Amino acid sequence: MKICLSCKRSYADDLSFCLEDGAQLVAAYAPHQVSNQEKTAVLPSGIRPTDEPLVAPRATVEASTLAYSYQQPQSPKKRGSIWLLVGGGIAFLIVAFIALAGLFLWKATNKTDADSSQAASNSPKQNPTASPLKADSSSESQAAESPNLEWLDGVWAGDAYQTDTKTRWAIRLTVRDDTYSIVYPDIPCRGTWKLIEKNSRSASFTEVITQGLDQCENNTHVLIEKLSASEVTCRYSHAGSRAVIASVVLKRKE
Repeated sequence: MKICLSCKRSYADDLSFCLEDGAQLVAAYAPHQVSNQEKTAVLPSGIRPTDEPLVAPRATVEASTLAYSYQQPQSPKKRGSIWLLVGGGIAFLIVAFIALAGLFLWKATNKTDADSSQAASNSPKQNPTASPLKADSSSESQAAESPNLEWLDGVWAGDAYQTDTKTRWAIRLTVRDDTYSIVYPDIPCRGTWKLIEKNSRSASFTEVITQGLDQCENNTHVLIEKLSASEVTCRYSHAGSRAVIASVVLKRKE
């Protein structure tokens, strides 16, 4: 406890000056500061000593800003909620990635199957490099059902080109009642064709020369294929060979 030597008021220890006259406060009962006269001094009339110490307002102390702020620790429940949200987000991303990967794989598989089906539907039933005269069972059944080459009936004519001699010559083919007569007016020679194989769109023959054997090669192989109702292709090759030596597009004349 402290007192003011001027007005003799008592104050708490945390004050240093008197609130009445501003005098410096001293510790109560300090021998070196308080004399015997001061201890027995009579207070003026109207002033009553008090034993209760005056307490100075501490508004300025309590209202002062703290030097640092103390952050309250987060509760375990709040931290658990944050980790739960983070884990849920990661799980959602993983599931979405797997779903997208499955979708892309499914589309790629369907596209491959569709391409394979389309290729199979577009591919010819026979090898395009193989001779059409090597007919399979379906060709043989068609030939059996159509004993006559009705699409070849009539008179056909055209100019052929021979690659080994680099010459051109005219050709006239007449088909009547399964009889195939051939005339080469430019050479000149003539003969007949002997049927070997046939189907609905092609036929092969062996050429038998009856006139002009000194001008035309005998037993030549001939292959005819249908282009349309008015045009056919005719290809020649040596006997025992499939190499084409002459070709012509014949057009229907009658």
